[in-house]
Amino acid sequence: MAVLDRIIAMISLPEEVVTKVKAAFVGIELEEYAEEIGNLLDIRTAYSAWQCLKEKLISDPGNMKMLALMLYALSYTYEKYRSAGIDDDVFVATMGCFNRFLHEYHDGYEEWVFDRDWWTFRQTAMTVFRLGELEYEMKSIDIDRYISIHIPSDAVFLPEKVKASLLASRAFFRAHFPDYENVEYRCSSWLLSPALKTLLPPQSNILAFQSLFTLTGEDYSGSGYITWVYKRKYDDYRELPEETTLQRNLKQYLLSGEVLSVGKGVLKKELVFENENQPF
Repeated sequence: MAVLDRIIAMISLPEEVVTKVKAAFVGIELEEYAEEIGNLLDIRTAYSAWQCLKEKLISDPGNMKMLALMLYALSYTYEKYRSAGIDDDVFVATMGCFNRFLHEYHDGYEEWVFDRDWWTFRQTAMTVFRLGELEYEMKSIDIDRYISIHIPSDAVFLPEKVKASLLASRAFFRAHFPDYENVEYRCSSWLLSPALKTLLPPQSNILAFQSLFTLTGEDYSGSGYITWVYKRKYDDYRELPEETTLQRNLKQYLLSGEVLSVGKGVLKKELVFENENQPF
């Protein structure tokens, strides 16, 4: 339990969740999950390890046993951070996703549920890092190696903050993963959807972010932006809240029968890395 306590303290889980996680952990026989825990530490086996855990943890209210096991795995991830010479503040910022995901679900449904286990094996496997406002995932598919940019829901999306994060990422990968120092930075997000140009004012920070990318495609199959913008899923778009400009405009856009795309883009690195002292 001491190992789990250290990780919980580092990432500041809500007290109500801490109680649930500790109760779940007490009933876990770690030997039964030793192979999966070890496999969560390597991206080549992490996905299958997560699948195996899902099959084993059939009865798991709120997914608290899954959360407990992933947090336990993080104790080994932390040792890998230390061996790689990566600062504790990067570990704490990166693993803050567990706290953030729990709060996001609670904000939408008023329950403490860990529903993002399908994502967080990337954190246990040490392929995603939060550096400032953005997250950066090392991707390698066949001979194609690149960095995928992710935008946390609590990111302060000011242009200067975004640029500082991007610059920090270049220094980070140069120091710790030099094979990724000069690769493409790509982003796949509804925040890159061209339709936002009609839904947001010209001075929008989201549009400023879009300007950093060359659009390479669009995908209309996802609807994850609903949860991101409105805090939870809605079956009836007429019930969507209208508390912000984006919420109001997007609601009308969806009610008119339109669908927001996921934009795919490549970072214009010359705007960031070749003009480090200039705003964008």
